[in-house]
Amino acid sequence: MTLGPQPASVREARRYVGAQLSAAGFDAAAFVAELLVSELVTNAILHARTAMHVSVQPHGDLVRIAVADGSALVPQRRSHSVESGTGRGLLLVEKMASRWGVDSSEAGKVVWFELPRHPEADIDLWGDVQQA
Repeated sequence: MTLGPQPASVREARRYVGAQLSAAGFDAAAFVAELLVSELVTNAILHARTAMHVSVQPHGDLVRIAVADGSALVPQRRSHSVESGTGRGLLLVEKMASRWGVDSSEAGKVVWFELPRHPEADIDLWGDVQQA
């Protein structure tokens, strides 16, 4: 799915990912996947400011969700105060995904994450935010 760099793209990406996961039998992963793709699409809107492509690729009991954009800038996790309302998207991806990464391409980059069919629900993000 190709999306423009506007706020409505976050909602469109969530819906697309949810529908693709449901069709592939990954319903239990939908909540986490929709949250994480929201973070990646938001980052692309704020930092790349280019059109982006969202893909969902199931492989056995794993699914890889990727957001490709036209910027070569690699996302970096930042430290923000506990009161800050921004800057924790990559922390969420890091803690909730089985794996994640960034691949460079001629056209920019692809930021991706993988989830199992049944992701773990017991994640202590608050402790991680306080340490960040």
